[in-house]
Amino acid sequence: MDAMISLQRLLGKDDRFFDLLNAAAEEARQSVLILSRSLGTPSNRPTLEDLARARRSEKRITQQISEALVETVVTHLEREDIEMLSETLYKIPKIVEKFAERFSISEGMVKGADFSKHIELLGAATTQVVAMVNELSDLGAGRLDKVKAMNARLQEIESEADELILELLRELWSGRHDTTKVIVMKDLYELLEKGIDRCRDAGKAVTHITLKNS
Repeated sequence: MDAMISLQRLLGKDDRFFDLLNAAAEEARQSVLILSRSLGTPSNRPTLEDLARARRSEKRITQQISEALVETVVTHLEREDIEMLSETLYKIPKIVEKFAERFSISEGMVKGADFSKHIELLGAATTQVVAMVNELSDLGAGRLDKVKAMNARLQEIESEADELILELLRELWSGRHDTTKVIVMKDLYELLEKGIDRCRDAGKAVTHITLKNS
């Protein structure tokens, strides 16, 4: 009961934290949508400025959360939880921007490569994260089961991504491709997988907070 009251103080009476975390999750999702739209049109390369803007916006939100935590009386554990979730969310658009930068400078070498399946999984993962963060606004009865189900779906997405990259690596290491291209492609695929891993981490953080306050 005390934990619930404490979390309500953090996310209920002071809605700043919920609003900021929700905005951070949405920025992460938007960065993936920007990348998906860019790569979906063959004549377009990723919109680096739009992605940089999304990452800078996410960074500002992270800083606002840190400043608000200093001004708000919360327990050490709650502060740690919120900071962990905030920092994990920030890493998602940062990874997406890094992928776009590397894709841009190696575009000629990776021409014809298909990243759509991995980006689709990353999009599904960020959408799931947005929904999970939204659940923090009301940790009433039944919320834990709902969050656990969402987290289970995130785990499934991560498993699908793991299986996909094994298929891709099998093809890259078949001996049919130039060595330099193999290195570049491996780096790009692994960046997308890392983005999905960060979504998994965000899901774990939300589940942890929900479990403690149910």
